[in-house]
Parts: sequence; structure tokens; C-alpha cells
Amino acid sequence: MKGLFYHYSPAADVGHGVHLYRLADALFRRLRGRAGLTLLRDGDSPYPPLSSWKYGPALRAPASPAARAALLRRAAGGSDFVVTAFFPLGRTGCAPALLPALGAARAGGTRIYCSAALPYVSWPERELDRLYAAAALYDRIFVHCPPGFDLKYMARAVAAERRISAAAFLGAFRGLGAKVSFTGYVLPREMPAPRPGRRILVHRGGGSTSPGIITAALKARPLLASGLPLTVVAGPASTAAELRRWRRLAGPGTELLKDTDDLPRLMADSAVVAGTAGGTVYEALKLRRRCVLVPYLGRPGAEHSDQAARAAMMRDLAGARVLDYAALTPARFAAAVDAALAGPPPAFRPAGKMFAGAAATAAAIREDLCSGK
Repeated sequence: MKGLFYHYSPAADVGHGVHLYRLADALFRRLRGRAGLTLLRDGDSPYPPLSSWKYGPALRAPASPAARAALLRRAAGGSDFVVTAFFPLGRTGCAPALLPALGAARAGGTRIYCSAALPYVSWPERELDRLYAAAALYDRIFVHCPPGFDLKYMARAVAAERRISAAAFLGAFRGLGAKVSFTGYVLPREMPAPRPGRRILVHRGGGSTSPGIITAALKARPLLASGLPLTVVAGPASTAAELRRWRRLAGPGTELLKDTDDLPRLMADSAVVAGTAGGTVYEALKLRRRCVLVPYLGRPGAEHSDQAARAAMMRDLAGARVLDYAALTPARFAAAVDAALAGPPPAFRPAGKMFAGAAATAAAIREDLCSGK
């Protein structure tokens, strides 16, 4: 059994790659190691590192458009199945090279799947027909959240992007019909048990945005009422200049890390988790951690709504404090952390298999491949 995992990553993102690695691990185990899984990374993202792919070859797409298209066609056509990260729902820049490769592979009997870390459509409303045309090549589009949770928050928040209405956004998912499977969240295979909080944890996801969160947290340390130590994870994309500046701000009781290979463990030890509202919020939700969230909203002309949606959901489900990045100060940061500590722990109790998205996706793919559907 041969599979291709395609990760188009034109920026230094972390989330989509992390989900793809977790899904590959679950599928490799579901197939009991009787599969060769190739990773093809198309773009500049350094994370997760290619060296940590354990399931077969890990390749980086060549810069030449012609060479990239040829490699895609060859790799997809030689596979029993292909999994693309987020496309066709988003990351539409890969379409010119990817769609011809998928069309040829599909004609040869290859199964085509999408692994989408969030229920989100990045096509403008006027181009939704292109989404449906691309989706026609796919057997299934796996959206890694439970039904009835993130989608309604994403639809409310997307108006800020001024490219699609809430009604059209929801209509796009209805238009995709039975192809869409809501799987539950994709978490690490082994999650630590939550413990009494011994620190305040601050992070900014992959580290390519929101440097003000790190600066505000470091300056807020003397203002915090609890006296708990501060662990700050700057993110793998943090620059050397940023780290030098932050090390000068890190005083007693503060641990500054560029990266960690076990953020969930740090979360499990923390009384409060503060940072952006990327995919790590689901780990915090599973661990029932108090949260202070500062969603990344993009910039004028390139607005992002997904983190605003997650922050709103976490506020409603788990009592998260939500701060505006544009108005962030050390005093406001400290006040939000103190308020989170003074309040009760999240009352949210997960239902069913809402955190079993990797296992559910792997089981569905295996069933397709083994049944010949």
C-alpha cells in the first residue's frame, strides 16, 4: 500500500503540517505498518521537520514549476491514495500544479482525500464553482472538528474578511454534501493527564505572527498576582533577533524557550495557557486549562477570521479570556491572567469521541482502501 501526503505550505505555518503528521501516524498504525507513506512538502515551512517523518520518504518539491508539476504527477500516479492538507477548501495557490496530477491519478484509480484542520473555505464567494470542481476529484473531505462546534463560529467570523457571506460560507459546506466528514479534533496520540497548575504558559503557535504576545508576557511577569513562574515558548519560526531581544526582557521566574517538542505536557502542568488561538486551543480544551487568548486577525487587506472564531468558541465553551492584539499591553495581559486564575476551571466536559479525529480518519481511509469502495 502506497500513500502520498501533500503539504502545500507557502508560509511558515505549523498547524496543517502537524495535523498531517498526526494523521499519517494514525493511518500507519491502522495499516499495521504495511504501508509506505511519502510526504511531499511544497513550500517553505520548516515545521514539522522533514527528518521527523517516520513512515517513508520525505521530499521537498522543487522550485521550478515544471519540475514541481512533473514530480506531483509522478508521485500521485504511483500511489494508492493521496491526502492533501487543506486543499481544496483552502491553500488554493497549489491548484495549477496539483489539480492535473490529481486528475490523472484519479483516472488511474487512486483514492483522493483532503485533511482539513478546520472548517474553513478560503475561496471568494464568486469562485465557489472552482471549489466544487476541484472537490469533484475527491473521495472524501475530512474536516477535523466535531459537527456542531467550529463551523458555526467560523461562519459568524468570516464576514471580517469581506470576501464571502456567512450564508455562502455555510452553503459551501452544504454544497459539498456527503463528501464532507466531520471527524473530531486531531490531537497527539498520547495526551498527558492534567495536573495542578505549576506555571503560566505563554506561546504564539508557530512563531511567525504576534510577537507582541511574547513581549507583553515578559513585561507582565512582575505584575502578576500569583507569583507563578512563567514559561514562554516563542515558536519555531522566531528569529535570532527576536530571541535576543526577549532574553533581555526575561527576568527571574521566567523560562524562555524557542520551541518545544511537547507543548501538551507543558499545558498539562500549567494553571493558565495564554497565546494565539490556533489549533493548540483544542489541546487546552481537552486538558480543561484556563485560557487567555489573543487571536491573530491578519492585517488590513489580508484579514484572517479563523482564530477569532476559535477564541469565541473557547470563550463560550471554556470561559477563555479574549484580548485584542492591537490593544495588548503588559498590564492588560497580567489582568487577564489574574482574572483567569481567580475564576473557576472550565466546566466543559467533552462528549463521545470529539478528540478522536485522527483515529476516525484513519479508520475511514482504511475501510475505503480495503473494501474497494
